[in-house]
Amino acid sequence: MGAPPVAPIAAEARRQGALLDLDKHNWPWSMMLVPVMDVDLFELTNNHIWRTQFGFRKWQPVPAPGFMKIESDARGWTERGWIDFGIKSYYALLNCGFRLRPSAGTASGVHPVPLGFGRVYVHLPEGFSYDAWISGLGAGRSFVTTGPMLMAEFSGEAPGHTFPAYDGDQMTVSGEVVSASPVTRIEVVRNGEVLPVQDLDRRSQGSGKGNVVRFRSDVPIGSTSWVAVRCYEDLPGGRVRFAHSAPVWVECDGRPLRPKDEEVRWLAGVVSGQIERNRGVLSAEALAEYEKAKAVYEGLLKR
Repeated sequence: MGAPPVAPIAAEARRQGALLDLDKHNWPWSMMLVPVMDVDLFELTNNHIWRTQFGFRKWQPVPAPGFMKIESDARGWTERGWIDFGIKSYYALLNCGFRLRPSAGTASGVHPVPLGFGRVYVHLPEGFSYDAWISGLGAGRSFVTTGPMLMAEFSGEAPGHTFPAYDGDQMTVSGEVVSASPVTRIEVVRNGEVLPVQDLDRRSQGSGKGNVVRFRSDVPIGSTSWVAVRCYEDLPGGRVRFAHSAPVWVECDGRPLRPKDEEVRWLAGVVSGQIERNRGVLSAEALAEYEKAKAVYEGLLKR
């Protein structure tokens, strides 16, 4: 037995108006799905991120590449390492030009994670409806979180916006974070590069009312880019809570987004490894989808 070809499934789901969500970035087949199924969403707050004790220290079907410098200890993955592996895998795909928007999932009822721990919020200025929420999620007017509430604007626009002909030399990123515990870091990310936030205004709302941090930063824009904001609460015992905005997209004529060589080679290598693993197991049609994904990634090396 083998998995059916996935492209027809994606086509039918999209015909019915579905958004396609990458549930876990390090299943062996995940990096084949992104180019073949034209995946919409990437679960940054996935169901291996628990409110209780972190439970997946030895779970590595696809090991993290060395260039990511993922944190671990004598027992295996740390919670921070797992979160960072997901974020850096997401950045690698964004740098390759896949405009994935972040999403969340808990597998509540399968994993010991309460509903609403890992979650995604969608900006709905006209009020809530199911259709508006799904549309906003697909457009990336959103942020994901396991704790802090992250509200960000990018030169006055919400996350998910595309600047089709950006003619400035910098973007102003601003907003605020509301959190139960003080946030220890707020960071702007451009094409995977973490940039320091220049202006922070921290305010406590008093006992039991949480903390507010307002931030503002001017981000240099010299070529086609994606820009996002993330923040972290560092808790006792090495635990961490985080939030991450969806990116905005900046298009600069004649200055395309160039993927990083090490990221593309890693993605192509993951898919190549699965091709060899599945020879004689998958059908020719299913194996051809892995070959297609490999060709997409290898084609990016020319950029």
